[in-house]
Parts: sequence; C-alpha cells; structure tokens
Amino acid sequence: MKKYLFMVMAAVMMLGGSITVNAQVAQNGKERLHLTVDQIIQKRTEKMVQTLMLDDATSAKFIPVYSEYLKEKMECRSMKPKHMGTDINTKTDAEVDQMIQDNFAQSHKILDIREKYYAKFHKFLTPKQIMKIYQVEKNDVVKMTKEMMKRQQKGFGNKGVFTRPNFKFSN
Repeated sequence: MKKYLFMVMAAVMMLGGSITVNAQVAQNGKERLHLTVDQIIQKRTEKMVQTLMLDDATSAKFIPVYSEYLKEKMECRSMKPKHMGTDINTKTDAEVDQMIQDNFAQSHKILDIREKYYAKFHKFLTPKQIMKIYQVEKNDVVKMTKEMMKRQQKGFGNKGVFTRPNFKFSN
C-alpha cells in the first residue's frame, strides 16, 4: 500500500509540474509545440495500444475506456493542493495537518479512479495487460521525475515547487 501511495503522490507531483515544462522554449530556441489535453490523451492512448499490442477488436473497446481513465486522472491531478512546495516550518500544526489531509483525499480519489477502471479494463484485458498499463505509468512518472530534476539542476523548471524539502525528519 505504501508503494502505491508513493507512486500516486509522485504522479501527482509530476503532472503538476508538466504544465510549466510545456511552456518553456526548447534548447534550440524554437518554441515548443503545445498540445491540448485531448491531443495528449490521444498520444498516450495510441502509445498504450502499441505497448499492449492489442488487436483491432480489443483496441476498439480499449481506446474510449482508457481515454476516459486518463481524463479522470488528469482532472484529479489538476486539483493540485495549493500548498505544494510551501515551507512547513512557517505553518501551524493545523495548517500542516490540513495539507496532509488534502494529500490523502487526492490520493484516495486517484485510487478510486484506478479501482473503477480496473473493473472496466478487466472486461476485455487480461490481468497481465492491466498490470502492464500500471507499469508503463510508473515508468513514465520515474522518467518525468528524472527529467524535472535534471532541468532544475540546469536552471530550468519550476523552482520552489519540486525542490528538495527544506525540513528534516529526526531519527
């Protein structure tokens, strides 16, 4: 459960920062192509169909369900808590508690979405194929995290939101 909670939290953080990353200028000086939400969903769906190597009949069932799944997850993640990246040392215990509760609520919502769509996917995909979806999503989150860290080290990215926490846990 801790593994999934960490994975969900990492995904939430990555999606929130991807908006800033999209708005930047490419290194060659040309402006980056800005994709709409529908275009992003379409590209990710096409990639997943190829990854799962689905036949035409299964693809016809999979594409609308997976597109809705992505839309719901993106909507949930776009409700990023307003306190992301804030210094907890300047907050009261009540404010920090509220921050934690907000993160729990968002994590629960993402988990509810995954459970809802697992039942839908299970009608036409095998459990191994469904697990492959989750593995690809996890790998994408890891790649985005590495890319954001790399950009922050080079001076790109959204400073302050995804930097290392400015507090330490006591041993």
